[in-house]
Amino acid sequence: MPNRSDPYSDYRTNMTKALADGDSDRKRTLRKILTTVLSLLILTYVGLGALFYFQQDQMTFPAPSQYANATPADVGIAFEDLHIPVAGSQQVHAWWIPATGPSDKVLLMFHGNGYVLEQTAGRAGELMPLHHLGPNLLLVDYRGYGSSSSGIPNEPRVYEDARAALGYLLNQRHIPIHNVIFMGRSIGTGPATQLALEHPDAGGLILESAFTSVPEASKAIWYLRVFPLSLFIHNRFDNLSKIGPVHVPVFITVGTEDTLTPPKMADALFQHANQPKRLYLVPGADHNGIVATGGETLESQISGFIDSLH
Repeated sequence: MPNRSDPYSDYRTNMTKALADGDSDRKRTLRKILTTVLSLLILTYVGLGALFYFQQDQMTFPAPSQYANATPADVGIAFEDLHIPVAGSQQVHAWWIPATGPSDKVLLMFHGNGYVLEQTAGRAGELMPLHHLGPNLLLVDYRGYGSSSSGIPNEPRVYEDARAALGYLLNQRHIPIHNVIFMGRSIGTGPATQLALEHPDAGGLILESAFTSVPEASKAIWYLRVFPLSLFIHNRFDNLSKIGPVHVPVFITVGTEDTLTPPKMADALFQHANQPKRLYLVPGADHNGIVATGGETLESQISGFIDSLH
């Protein structure tokens, strides 16, 4: 019972109850705010994860839609413009570029994911350095790039494109497989390694700015690290698991300042590769600048490797 001798007893009781009710209301409000924030974070995470999962083909292969319509002729190089059939009615755009001197060897080149053949033909492009290496060249655009058939590339489609290009060399040009050297730059190291795995009698394999796998390379992009990349990514291009069973001579090169496909990836591939093999680090080169920074020294390293192939 209330203490009648204390005139403030009811006041203190009511104040205590009011304060307790106020604390309870604040706690409920705080819980609601935290629950709302947490729900929004979860929805954002799931939404971005779903966007990444369903858009990863476009993210892996961001084909440019605008580019100068250049050709090897613009830099004084003779060539044949080709459209190689693949998957029935579709085709891949390619350039056949004969060597300037006598050569039985053919370099089948697969470029990176951010440009098309036409962009290699500029003065700052990689066409001229490739031509300086000596062999005949077959350069290929993936479907979805340049004037190849439209569509969104993915790992299986790129492998189909690569096999069609090789089939052209073997069946139309009648090039012996032991004279074909597979070369890939960045994402192009995926199809190049795949063909080397499928053709142990090929001439060799050249990997420029190579990655161990796309999930591992994606970790270089900070905002993707929050996702379970090994589960999300289906365009895996798992070069590391494939390089061990490859039994052709291998040359690997990367820039020392490459943060997208860092030297540790090239070293891991080199350690798993079979002999004969070579590794060359381009001092001061980043991912996009390896050809320009490497210059004649890089050309000499690659051409020396090609000359060693018999």
